[in-house]
Amino acid sequence: MPRREPPGFDAAAHERHHWWRSLLLKLALCSGVSALLWWSSGWAGLLVSVMLWARALAGDLMALLETAWRSLRQLAFRPVQGHFYQFKGQRIRVVDDDLDAHRWIALQDLATALGAPMPAAVFRRRQPQALRERPDGVYLLDQAALAWLGEQRSERAGRLRLWVEREVWYPARGRRAGYRQKGAPGNGLDTPEG
Repeated sequence: MPRREPPGFDAAAHERHHWWRSLLLKLALCSGVSALLWWSSGWAGLLVSVMLWARALAGDLMALLETAWRSLRQLAFRPVQGHFYQFKGQRIRVVDDDLDAHRWIALQDLATALGAPMPAAVFRRRQPQALRERPDGVYLLDQAALAWLGEQRSERAGRLRLWVEREVWYPARGRRAGYRQKGAPGNGLDTPEG
C-alpha cells in the first residue's frame, strides 16, 4: 500500500492558486476598465487602456518568458545532464549506478586525465567487483579509483583524486554520508533514518 503524506500546508499549490486568482483579477479589472473607456470615448479610450493592460500584465509576461526559457534550456541539456565531466579540459565519462549510490568512471578517461596507464588487469586481480564492462569501455567504481589514486605519488594524481572525490564521489552519496564514511567523529546528530 502506498505511503500517504500527512495532511498539511502545500506551499506550491497555494502559490499556484494565488497566481491564478491574481491573474484572473487583473484580467477582469482591465477588461472592465477597457470596456468603460471604449464605451465613453470610443477608440481613443481603447488605446489608453492598452497602457493599463501592459502595466498590469508585464510582470506575469516576463515570468512566463523566464519560465519558458528555463524549460527550453533544461530540455536542450537533458541528454548530457549529469553525464558530462571534465578534469583540466579532459572529458571523463561517468555513469550512475542504478541500484546503489555509486558512480562508475571510464578507466580509459581516467588514464588519459592522469597521463599514466591504469591497467585493468591490476584492478581485476585486486577488486574484480570494482570493474564493469560496458559497450563503450571498461568502467571503474569511484571508491576503487579514489583508493588507487591515493596510492600514487604524483602531483597530478593527487589533484585528480581530489577532483574525483569532490565532483563524482560526494554528489553520489551526499555530504552527510561522505562525512561519516571518511571517519569523522560522531556529534550525536547522526541518527539512522528510517
